[in-house]
Formats: sequence, structure tokens, C-alpha cells
Amino acid sequence: MKHLHLVHSICETGNLTRAAEQLFLSQPALSKQLAELEDRLGFLLFHRSRKAMLPTEAGLAFNTHAQRILDDTAALSEYLARYGRGDTGRLRLSIDPLHRCDWLPTWLQALRSRLPNVQVQIRPVPDLLCSLRQGESDLIILGETSHAPDTRFQPLHGDELVAILPPDHALATRPWLMPTDLAGQTLLYHFDLEQSYLYRRYLRPQQIQLGSLQHIQDVPALIALVRLGVGMSLLPRRLLNGDERNLLVRPIGEQGFHFNWYLATKREDTRPTVQVAMALLSEMLHSPN
Repeated sequence: MKHLHLVHSICETGNLTRAAEQLFLSQPALSKQLAELEDRLGFLLFHRSRKAMLPTEAGLAFNTHAQRILDDTAALSEYLARYGRGDTGRLRLSIDPLHRCDWLPTWLQALRSRLPNVQVQIRPVPDLLCSLRQGESDLIILGETSHAPDTRFQPLHGDELVAILPPDHALATRPWLMPTDLAGQTLLYHFDLEQSYLYRRYLRPQQIQLGSLQHIQDVPALIALVRLGVGMSLLPRRLLNGDERNLLVRPIGEQGFHFNWYLATKREDTRPTVQVAMALLSEMLHSPN
């Protein structure tokens, strides 16, 4: 790099003395460095005269490339400095599709105000924790899960898993439902059943057999089908947003099935961008307003 600066400064000033001053070197030291460079290249980069240092054809070409490299290096240094401060970069967020994201527009606006040069990507992934551990996501929002030592979990807020049924459903008279009540029922379910917490925790251990299963990933469509009497479903209460028209909403168990939503990131990820994003979201969701 010193040779790039050396040739560029001499071309810019046309004088060894001024170039040496610009580079904070003595003139003899600068002359020695130039001689060593030309010696190594095997040809002159400058014509010497008493009044000026004039670049040869090779010197002009060298300076053109040197300027490009120096500009790129300066741009890279500036980018890395901004990246280290959290002023630039990319932030990839993946969210459980059953999490109600009414906070998302406000959070994005606040994040853009704080970090205007950070590119935010929000995308679905099939396995939230796997995407985090494999570096495909920087932040994930998910419900109850097994905590892991390599992952930092920050509680966001509570929620409750509830059953939703059409008003004339066979289970409509029950004040609450138990997992065993699903036996023989038509279940409209968002997740792949055998990969779900419901299946692993209740259906498989208790050998509960559903009447039928319809896998529906579009949540509004799922709720609409329940209203039409096609079957029943299980959803977080917050996802309903108080809209229980033509629905019966029943807790799971007498005490209800309460759980927490978490914001998670890799424990080793201490990038300022991630820390600012987590702090803003936590502050927003815990705000009394």
C-alpha cells in the first residue's frame, strides 16, 4: 500500500519534496522507496528533472490503478467502520407465522430511523431455530421451545393457546377442552402435525386419533373455514385480535394453556445492529402504550 500512496502523491504534487511532506516522510526516505520500487519493477515510473517529476507511460498506468485501489480501500475501511458501529449491514428476521405482528410497522420505522443504512429482510423459514443456528436468520420470534446454551432468549409477552369452534360444534357445551377431546374431531391445523408440539406432547404419547386433519397454512382462511363449520382449530388467542364473530373460543384445560413468545438470537452474536434491533423491539412490546 505504501508504494501506491508514494506514486499517487508524486503524480499529484509533481515534486519529491511536497510528496514527502504529504506522506510525512523525509525526502531521502521517499527517494529511496521510489528507487527500490523502480528497481523491483525493472523500469522507471518517473522522468526526473530539476523542476518536476513527470510520470512515464508506466507511471501513469500505475497511478491510475493505484487511485482505483486506494479509493476502494478507503470505501472498504469506511464500510467496515460503519458496520462495526452498527450503522450498516443486513438484518434478517424470521417470525413464527402464528405470532401476531401488529408491532412490525412501528418497529421497522423506529429501526430505520436509528439505523438508516441497515437492510432489513423479513422472510419465512421452515424451522426457526435451525435457521438461526445455521446463520440463515439473525433474529427469530418463536413460541415455547427448549432453551439451548448457544441461543439467547428474550421474553416478549405472554399468550394463550385456545381452541376455536363453530357455534354448533359437538364440543360447544364444554367450558374448556382437553387434548383427549380432539379424538375423532376434524382439526384444521397450520403446522405439519407430526412436527408440532401438539403431536409430540399430547397426540402421540396419549395415542389420540383425530377424525381427520386438514393442513391449512393461510391463517385467515383457516379461521374462515372454522366459522363455516368445516372443523375446529387451535390458535394463539392474540392472533384472533378480539374478533370472535361466529366462533366459540375455549381454553385448553381448566387453567388454560399459557405460553410466552420469545425473541432469540445467537448468544455469540454481539453485533451492534442486532443489539439495537432487540432493544427497540423489547422496549416497544413492553411499553405501557
